[in-house]
Amino acid sequence: MKPNPNVLFKRLGDEMVLFHLDTDHFYELNGTAARFWELLHAGHDTDQVREQMVEEFAVDADQLDSEVKAFLASLRQENLVSSDE
Repeated sequence: MKPNPNVLFKRLGDEMVLFHLDTDHFYELNGTAARFWELLHAGHDTDQVREQMVEEFAVDADQLDSEVKAFLASLRQENLVSSDE
Protein backbone atom coordinates (compact mmCIF):
# COMPACT_ATOMS: atom_id res chain seq x y z
CA MET A 1 0.00 0.00 0.00
CA LYS A 2 1.06 3.53 -0.66
CA PRO A 3 -0.67 6.88 -0.11
CA ASN A 4 -2.42 8.44 -3.08
CA PRO A 5 -0.16 11.30 -4.30
CA ASN A 6 -3.27 13.49 -4.64
CA VAL A 7 -3.87 13.42 -0.90
CA LEU A 8 -2.41 16.23 1.21
CA PHE A 9 -2.06 15.83 4.96
CA LYS A 10 -1.19 17.88 7.99
CA ARG A 11 -0.75 16.86 11.59
CA LEU A 12 -2.75 18.93 14.07
CA GLY A 13 -1.68 17.94 17.57
CA ASP A 14 -2.39 14.25 18.06
CA GLU A 15 -4.65 14.09 15.02
CA MET A 16 -4.16 14.43 11.30
CA VAL A 17 -6.28 15.92 8.54
CA LEU A 18 -6.18 14.49 5.03
CA PHE A 19 -7.46 16.38 1.99
CA HIS A 20 -8.15 14.51 -1.24
CA LEU A 21 -7.47 16.89 -4.15
CA ASP A 22 -9.58 14.88 -6.61
CA THR A 23 -12.73 14.77 -4.47
CA ASP A 24 -12.33 17.87 -2.27
CA HIS A 25 -13.07 15.71 0.78
CA PHE A 26 -11.44 16.11 4.18
CA TYR A 27 -10.72 13.20 6.52
CA GLU A 28 -9.73 13.34 10.17
CA LEU A 29 -7.50 10.64 11.63
CA ASN A 30 -7.08 9.99 15.34
CA GLY A 31 -3.60 9.68 16.83
CA THR A 32 -3.14 5.99 16.10
CA ALA A 33 -4.42 6.25 12.53
CA ALA A 34 -2.29 9.37 12.03
CA ARG A 35 0.83 7.45 13.06
CA PHE A 36 -0.11 4.66 10.66
CA TRP A 37 -0.45 7.21 7.84
CA GLU A 38 2.93 8.80 8.69
CA LEU A 39 4.71 5.45 8.58
CA LEU A 40 2.96 4.47 5.34
CA HIS A 41 3.82 7.84 3.79
CA ALA A 42 7.46 7.39 4.86
CA GLY A 43 7.65 4.40 2.51
CA HIS A 44 7.18 1.53 4.95
CA ASP A 45 5.18 -1.45 3.76
CA THR A 46 2.21 -2.57 5.84
CA ASP A 47 4.21 -5.29 7.63
CA GLN A 48 6.84 -2.74 8.69
CA VAL A 49 4.10 -0.34 9.81
CA ARG A 50 2.50 -3.10 11.86
CA GLU A 51 5.79 -4.01 13.56
CA GLN A 52 6.53 -0.37 14.39
CA MET A 53 3.06 0.21 15.80
CA VAL A 54 3.22 -2.90 17.98
CA GLU A 55 6.44 -1.45 19.43
CA GLU A 56 5.06 2.08 19.90
CA PHE A 57 1.57 1.30 21.19
CA ALA A 58 0.44 -1.04 23.95
CA VAL A 59 -1.70 -3.16 21.66
CA ASP A 60 -2.24 -6.85 21.10
CA ALA A 61 -0.83 -7.87 17.71
CA ASP A 62 -4.02 -9.76 16.74
CA GLN A 63 -6.21 -6.79 17.65
CA LEU A 64 -3.91 -4.48 15.67
CA ASP A 65 -4.11 -6.78 12.64
CA SER A 66 -7.90 -6.62 12.71
CA GLU A 67 -7.93 -2.83 13.05
CA VAL A 68 -5.28 -2.34 10.34
CA LYS A 69 -7.28 -4.50 7.94
CA ALA A 70 -10.43 -2.42 8.55
CA PHE A 71 -8.51 0.87 8.34
CA LEU A 72 -6.83 -0.08 5.05
CA ALA A 73 -10.19 -1.12 3.62
CA SER A 74 -11.66 2.29 4.45
CA LEU A 75 -8.61 4.07 3.00
CA ARG A 76 -8.94 2.03 -0.21
CA GLN A 77 -12.67 2.71 -0.41
CA GLU A 78 -12.01 6.47 -0.29
CA ASN A 79 -9.11 6.15 -2.78
CA LEU A 80 -6.64 7.48 -0.22
CA VAL A 81 -4.20 4.60 -0.82
CA SER A 82 -3.38 2.26 -3.67
CA SER A 83 -1.64 -1.06 -3.96
CA ASP A 84 2.11 -1.12 -4.71
CA GLU A 85 1.47 -3.84 -7.29
